[in-house]
Amino acid sequence: MFSATLHRPEVLAALYIFAYGSFFITLCSSIVLYRLSPLHPLAKIPGPTMHKVSKLWSVWICWQGRQHTEFKAMHDKYGNVVRTGPNEISVIDPSAVTDVLGAGGLPKGKYYLARQDERAPSNLLTLTGEKHASRRRVWNRGFNADALVEYDGILAKCAVELVEGMQVDSEASKGEVDLTAWFNYFSFDFMADFVFGGGSEMLKKGKDEKGILELLEHHMITGALVSHIPWFFYLGNKLPGVTQSTLKMRKYASEWVAGRLRKGAEVKDLWYHLTDEAAMEKDKQPLMNEVIADALVAIVAGADTTSVALTNFFWMMLTNPAHYKLVQEEVDRVYMEADATDISKQSDLKYMSACLDETLRLLPPGLTGGPRQVPKGGRQIAGYFLPEGTQVYLPAYVMHRNPECFSPRTNDFVPSRWLSADSKSPSPNASAVEERKHDRKAFLAFSQGPANCVGKKLAKQEMLMVISLLMQKFDFNFAPNFDWERWPETMNDFLTTARGPLKMTVRSK
Repeated sequence: MFSATLHRPEVLAALYIFAYGSFFITLCSSIVLYRLSPLHPLAKIPGPTMHKVSKLWSVWICWQGRQHTEFKAMHDKYGNVVRTGPNEISVIDPSAVTDVLGAGGLPKGKYYLARQDERAPSNLLTLTGEKHASRRRVWNRGFNADALVEYDGILAKCAVELVEGMQVDSEASKGEVDLTAWFNYFSFDFMADFVFGGGSEMLKKGKDEKGILELLEHHMITGALVSHIPWFFYLGNKLPGVTQSTLKMRKYASEWVAGRLRKGAEVKDLWYHLTDEAAMEKDKQPLMNEVIADALVAIVAGADTTSVALTNFFWMMLTNPAHYKLVQEEVDRVYMEADATDISKQSDLKYMSACLDETLRLLPPGLTGGPRQVPKGGRQIAGYFLPEGTQVYLPAYVMHRNPECFSPRTNDFVPSRWLSADSKSPSPNASAVEERKHDRKAFLAFSQGPANCVGKKLAKQEMLMVISLLMQKFDFNFAPNFDWERWPETMNDFLTTARGPLKMTVRSK
């Protein structure tokens, strides 16, 4: 009787469900208990219980774009070292910068590998070790002093088109423009010209007809989410529609490449250097598919970060009118008898540079960035021994607001901290010498170490030219009824930074 009952289908199904359910409950419980137990190698590092248990909470925070503010809240509560995941920590101790990002520091790990489509070649962002060093050598030639001179004309052309486009838009909309949109158009057009010699005309058209910017944002959001759960990336590659944005971006890249190959090298653009047209790499020429992958990274990374920095700068200027006035006076003085596209005069823009650096400190384009991974053998970081595989964040937004790195008035806009003691540049804070004390190695707007931002010098030239030209041509004010005080809340942290419209009234001088 009992045997017959046992073999009934519904009884067997119930037994299977009970057995598998018991197994998974036991498995999950043991994992949770281990991650919370004193036996876990990161047990001594404080942090929220939910973060210690699972990365799913981090995915939710990332989805909302709140990673930078969440990390800030955790560090305010727990200190310089916080456990932000089962095998992940965040560090804002300035002593850890060299240990993590310096020569011999920590390599990139699974966070970046999740961004590497297995159907596509590797790129500079995902490479590590010798392969990264070899590829970085080619990139460096595209950003050395001689190469930067070649880009002056490209940059000036796009900057002038930005002014012209904003002028037309202002006249058509009763003086009101969206700086976020226009800086997006500018930075993308410039990167397309700089990398491929053309391919984008958003500035001339005053809009993104192909929806590329929306596509890029979708691509970055997807990448940010799957980087927290790398196993889902490989599953997602098998699902229809998940990689649609990536495939579309490759399509556009292929079109730009085809146009560049037809046109040839009119100037020594980045493509010229990445493909090694000068035959500097005698041992091994770069492969075409790798060059395309790197070129796409250059456009995505370069366009987004510059656009964000410019938008943040103008918001910061208008919320600090005393500093805006001083920057405007400096522009008028330096470019009194010259056009602001003259890069040779940028070394005289000392106060503007200080204001730009202070903007990058308070609102870095990469608010949190990606973590590095502890290699075999483990490492000692910020007083803790970390086992192999531990992910280590150095979140720029939080690091820059650590009083141990920048103080006093850590959360205030104080450009004078970037000026030398003997600087003759005017400043509302010029007498407060103590405010200039800060830890430069903790400034991570362009990262640090061998894998820092390869385009830092070009980005600074680009931003100084655009700011100077716009201030030479226009007066800016926040648009009526625009809630400028809450605008920073529109920033969403997806490795790069998405943000809402920045509405301003623009009046020609």
